[in-house]
Amino acid sequence: MSTTSTGRGKLDQLLRTLRQGDLISLGAVTLVGAGRSAATAAAHADVGDDTLWSVTVDSEAGWYVVLSQDCDIVRDPDEEPCIVVCPLVYVSASRWQQLRTGPYSPRHFPFPDDKGLRPDDVRWPAASLLYISSVDKTALLHDSVRQLSPLTGPQRARFGRWVARRFGRSAHDDLVERDVLAAAGARIRSLSKSFGKADSPTDVMRLVAATEEWYVEATDRNVKLHAVLTAASANAAGLWDSKKGTWHEQRINHAIKQLRDDLAKRLPAGSGYALNVYATSLDVVPASQYVAAWSVWTLEGEDPLADE
Repeated sequence: MSTTSTGRGKLDQLLRTLRQGDLISLGAVTLVGAGRSAATAAAHADVGDDTLWSVTVDSEAGWYVVLSQDCDIVRDPDEEPCIVVCPLVYVSASRWQQLRTGPYSPRHFPFPDDKGLRPDDVRWPAASLLYISSVDKTALLHDSVRQLSPLTGPQRARFGRWVARRFGRSAHDDLVERDVLAAAGARIRSLSKSFGKADSPTDVMRLVAATEEWYVEATDRNVKLHAVLTAASANAAGLWDSKKGTWHEQRINHAIKQLRDDLAKRLPAGSGYALNVYATSLDVVPASQYVAAWSVWTLEGEDPLADE
């Protein structure tokens, strides 16, 4: 990387002001691939089945979201020459709202619209991980490149967790999301809301309320949902025997069976998936199993754009 000492000083200053989740204005990035793909179709490029291609893809919004962690952004360009980015895209209002209140999306993260990022009532901003590219840090020195910091501190922290989850998650087929987790998640969210309204909640409602985190483990056609409880959460939900200082195991086990049967009957007919539900606490789960096979399942968690 060859920059003058003045340019290098300016670049270092720019990098110190840039953080993960910030936006930089780049007209286009380059993608490389082979044969026909969604990228070449979007670029209206005529390529053969065996063609090795390189296309320049424009961002409709004109902004790219910084994915690199803060430590990599400020690191010496001779050691870390590039910044990893993804495009800011426009989604429909309903999709944008779903990203804020619905189940976790590994591909899109909603961005606030309070800094002119939404051009109209139809197009709403979101980071898209469908395409990722690298930008040489020296690009920041160009007069046409602007920076924007639309995320608050809490929003930036959630964005960082979202990026980490995307690349650190255990993989499972998209059909698991569609055929199993969508139906199961809708039912569990309903049970959670019912617990807060019921005068005499069932043990299934109590189990859902006591679950601090859900994890999914999917292998082939078998899907396992792991409900992680703690003593405190079980006690708050009425599934902790305070006299004996232990779980109400019989009630929990019965509730697990009822929940499993309830969720299994909601799967699409002919989906071919077997679903099981387990209750556990992380202190009894082997680290090798937790790290290698489980991925966090967020049913309806924090609003990514909540400013707290």
